Amino acid sequence: MILEKIYKFYLSSGTIITDSRKINPGSVFFGIGKKNVEGIHNGSHFAREALESGASCVVVNHPEWRGKWSEEEPVFYVEDAEQALQDLAVYHRKQLRIPIIAIAGSNGKTTTKELIQAVLSQKMSCYATEGNLNNHLGLPLSILRIRPTHEIAILEIGANHLGETKFLCELLRPDFGLLTNTGKDHMGEYGSFENIIKANKELYDWFEKEGGKVFVNHRDDLLVECAKQVRDKYFYGEKGDTVAVNVIQEPILEVELIIEEQKEQIKTSLFGAFWKDSLCAAACIGNYFGVSHQQIASALSHYKPQSLRSQWIGWKGNQVLLDCYNANPSSMASLIDAVQSSKPEPKLLVLGEMLELGEFSKSEHIEILEKIDFEKVQNLFLYGEEFRVLEFIHPKAKWFQDKNILKEAIEKWAEQNQGYIYVKGSRSNRLETIFELI
Repeated sequence: MILEKIYKFYLSSGTIITDSRKINPGSVFFGIGKKNVEGIHNGSHFAREALESGASCVVVNHPEWRGKWSEEEPVFYVEDAEQALQDLAVYHRKQLRIPIIAIAGSNGKTTTKELIQAVLSQKMSCYATEGNLNNHLGLPLSILRIRPTHEIAILEIGANHLGETKFLCELLRPDFGLLTNTGKDHMGEYGSFENIIKANKELYDWFEKEGGKVFVNHRDDLLVECAKQVRDKYFYGEKGDTVAVNVIQEPILEVELIIEEQKEQIKTSLFGAFWKDSLCAAACIGNYFGVSHQQIASALSHYKPQSLRSQWIGWKGNQVLLDCYNANPSSMASLIDAVQSSKPEPKLLVLGEMLELGEFSKSEHIEILEKIDFEKVQNLFLYGEEFRVLEFIHPKAKWFQDKNILKEAIEKWAEQNQGYIYVKGSRSNRLETIFELI
């Protein structure tokens, strides 16, 4: 009954807020957060502020806040505000009658999602995950942002431990699924590459049990094997319904797609041949939902990468590729391959340390450095303690622990060269701040 009452408040505004500083008039505020030293949930501590800022109601944990407000005030007491948020999202999901696509995988989820959104938006009103709202808190918020006007939704599922993808699928109950790939993400949390495979396969396991269709990259033998028990599959890739037959040009990617035997040439703004599969996935899903071949080609050609993911900017007379929203050994290796295949010179490669690798950190950083071909990379700047690998010595490589000193070195290089700077690093490196992007 409490859930239904909260839902009515939600329907009146359509806005759920978990940060009291971002309250809009009419918002529903959930007091979520870890307990502080006094045993009080931090989020609930700001419920009064939320009401004063215009929240239509607040949801706080019982019993620590009972008696703090009068009976007339719109306060709902629950055992666990986080659980209540998830329950509200599930309740809202049950009211929706539109197709929902889940995107999971180790690398490329956000760009793949944006490509699919660009394609599907050619035909229908499409909601897609905003920012990084893809975990146990973010996914419920994403579900609750789906409006009656939307005709289809694409939501990311982000996981860093076994069982999380399964849990998020149970919240979302998707009708369609796409696993981008399986790579070395969150190695420290997962403990092994085998566990990463198991974790990603949880998406396919959910569809095997509950039904629904998955889109599978036929070029990826591991994905094909993991999906073999799913009854309803739609393939893309070399032997699929949508085929990327030829990379015409790289590193700025141009491909030829075959969609039901019709050829479409796509000149993109994406850097690196590794995006070929994401383009193919977007074309495949667009084709399945009836987007015309010409509309698919137009959407993919006009897509511009943003949000520090393969994003190009001009800086001090140089072209800078910012791919520094996140990094793991698989994504970093792919970028290095693309940089080394690019012909424009001079070039500077800036790599920030990779985090969340646990006991694998040293060996993975060494392996990344061993991929560098200094005939193809004129200058290499390394940032962060994890890249302080004594086994690696080369006169063209410089290691930095201080970001300000790194910035000075990059600025000096930029003054002396008119070329290309490629930047890749983990989110906590915040390497974009070097280029005045906050």
